Amino acid sequence: MTKAALMLVMTLAVAVSAQRQKPQPADTDLVELDVVALDRHDQPITDLRREDFRVKEDGRAVELKTFSSVNALDSDAVDEGRVVVLLMDDIGVPAMGTTAMRQIAPMLLSPTREGDEVSVIRLASRSDEAFGDIRTARDRIDGYHGGAAPFSLFDTHETMLKTIARIAGQLEPLDRRRKVILCLGLVSVCDIREPQLGGASTIWPEWVAALRAAARANVSVYCVDPTGVSGLPRPSFDGLAQLTGGRVFARQSDFSAAAKAIWSEAGHYYLLGYWPTASKHDVRSIDVDIARKGVRVHARLRR
Repeated sequence: MTKAALMLVMTLAVAVSAQRQKPQPADTDLVELDVVALDRHDQPITDLRREDFRVKEDGRAVELKTFSSVNALDSDAVDEGRVVVLLMDDIGVPAMGTTAMRQIAPMLLSPTREGDEVSVIRLASRSDEAFGDIRTARDRIDGYHGGAAPFSLFDTHETMLKTIARIAGQLEPLDRRRKVILCLGLVSVCDIREPQLGGASTIWPEWVAALRAAARANVSVYCVDPTGVSGLPRPSFDGLAQLTGGRVFARQSDFSAAAKAIWSEAGHYYLLGYWPTASKHDVRSIDVDIARKGVRVHARLRR
């Protein structure tokens, strides 16, 4: 072997060794995070800038690589409107609640305007998909029946989490848009709490899959409890709604007010992009802070 050939082999060997030793990032895709900012009167704040936001993932600060302020209310274009999927709980809600659910559902969809995309899915149905027009949505509401499947704590939670993941997967191709899964049903069904046993929980795989799918698709889960003021909701600080950037409306009978708030939050938001940090966790925590007083933030806390 000539000296030149020997030097070439040694150079290639060093390069291969360095490539093997170089740490590879756990994720290669840019993380896009949608953030809703509201003032004290629950009105959207529209003048924030990139430097106003501080984002941490698993406790470590990340640098924002992309930033945009999105206002879906300024356009009637089909590909720029709000995307809302009404998920109707027909498992936790008994048969006697059928009429009430059919009456409340149209109220929650009443803020729909030209350019918005709306669909209805019944939790126990395996054929309903997050596609269709307003007529299909109305037909599914009319065809809703409470108690369509027997309630079982484990089975129902598993069904709910799988449904969230399925809907999120169907909505993911709708790029750069905030999407809402509006679950009309019992809080115990719609706002599943984070499993206390973590990876030892029997529904942990479904929990992780639902959170990841929701994060990839920029989907936030909201819950509206149809039982009104008589309902007995529990705190949801660790529930599916808050962890995905949504919230729970319970113990209230003004469903039109809940609808207005949910559709408003879907109408204006900030889209932040950053490269993820390396992590071995199944689920990552996210913390968003805004350097301005009097601002309330709705953003996902897990992905």
